[in-house]
Amino acid sequence: MARTLIFLVSLLTTIHGAVAQQQRIDSLLKALPKAEAGKLHVDALNRLAFAYTPVSVTEAERLTKESIQEAREYNYESGIADAYRTLGVIYYVRGEYHLGAQYSYEALNLYEKLKDKTGQAKVLNNLALIYLEEKDFEKVKMFSEQSLALKRMAGDSAGVANSYLALAEYHLNQKNFDRAMSLCESARTLYDRAHDWRGSYASFQMGEIFHAQQNYTAALEKYQSALTDSQRTHDYVATIMISKKLGQLFLETQQLDSAYSKLNYAKNLAREKVSRHNEMQIDQLLADYFTGIGRVDSALYYTKTAMAIEREIFNHQKSEQIAMLQMLYNFEKNDRELEFQKKIVRRQYVAIIGVSLILLLTTIFGVKFYKLNKNNLQAKETLIKLNEDIHKMNENLEAMVQERTEKIKFQNQKLIEFTFFTAHEVRGPVARILGLIELSKLDEIQADEKIQILKRLEEAGLELDEVIRQINRKMEKGQLKA
Repeated sequence: MARTLIFLVSLLTTIHGAVAQQQRIDSLLKALPKAEAGKLHVDALNRLAFAYTPVSVTEAERLTKESIQEAREYNYESGIADAYRTLGVIYYVRGEYHLGAQYSYEALNLYEKLKDKTGQAKVLNNLALIYLEEKDFEKVKMFSEQSLALKRMAGDSAGVANSYLALAEYHLNQKNFDRAMSLCESARTLYDRAHDWRGSYASFQMGEIFHAQQNYTAALEKYQSALTDSQRTHDYVATIMISKKLGQLFLETQQLDSAYSKLNYAKNLAREKVSRHNEMQIDQLLADYFTGIGRVDSALYYTKTAMAIEREIFNHQKSEQIAMLQMLYNFEKNDRELEFQKKIVRRQYVAIIGVSLILLLTTIFGVKFYKLNKNNLQAKETLIKLNEDIHKMNENLEAMVQERTEKIKFQNQKLIEFTFFTAHEVRGPVARILGLIELSKLDEIQADEKIQILKRLEEAGLELDEVIRQINRKMEKGQLKA
């Protein structure tokens, strides 16, 4: 009984009664159409679905599945994780613990992947409560302690109080009543410090501990206090659970009229709120009640009704499992198709990059080739011009050689003429001078003859001088002739 209430403590962290909850839902309904498509819209759907969970699990489920579908379209893993966590809560409240655990594990895996410690802490606490129903107490202890450690790290005092209640339920099932009561008292202290309305849930669990110890007076006091709070806040899930527990207590204490009153009230509320799992359990208690007063036919009727609801729940769970498998199959199919499309896009992207690189390289090589070709043309033009200059130089050189040759020939001719002229024109005066000198050496020559010789030497010298002058003049004018 306390397990579902503990679960609601974790669920309704910011809700202070049905009026506040309805205001929250109304506010979220108005905000939903304004949320931008994509992640913001998914978050808005998840918040609205979570708000509906204590009011209408059917509407909560519809919104959550819509959120999952949209989150998958945008590959929004955080949105999917939040939606799975809410589905875990929905199926827990319905009593479909297998589905609740399955979705909770899906959410936990995603939160771990995203390194979301807060999300992990919440899901771990939910799993602990689910395994309480499955009576797998080792997992209850493990998940509760893991959740508590994460909440302490985050400084979440309300979350720590919630985990204390989960651990208290574990110790209650282990019949460790002192430890369970200590944890409930610690949780109640944390709630009271924060002026948190959820202290009533700690009181209810204390009632369960007294009930298990058969301290009916103390248990009744705690149950009545918790029921008053749940009715005041219009918390129908808690009201059904507490009324059912009070009916069970009255049956055990043989207060049959009070037992029937509480059980009948709980059954009508469970039927009104479509809480089939609670309705089945209440029918089983009503069967015990009618057995106790000797009305076997009524006891048989409620036994059959309880069995029919149990079959209905089983069939519904089976249908939900099939639907879930189909949904997961569709999701996986869509994921495979999406992955296939991503592969195609990646291949196209690689092809585009390859073609782009080829075009880029072609452009680069084209520019390089153009520049090289341009340089080659310039070099060719330069070479042609250089060849022309060399050709001109060669032509000029030939002309210069020819001119030089002609000049040399001319000079040679001059030399020849000079030699010839020297041999003929110069040689004569020189020979006469030499002859006169030799003649002047003779002893027989008289003085007057010597004077004649000197006169002739003078004439020969003047003649030679004139010849030399003529040679110079002709050399200067280039008039030497053979």
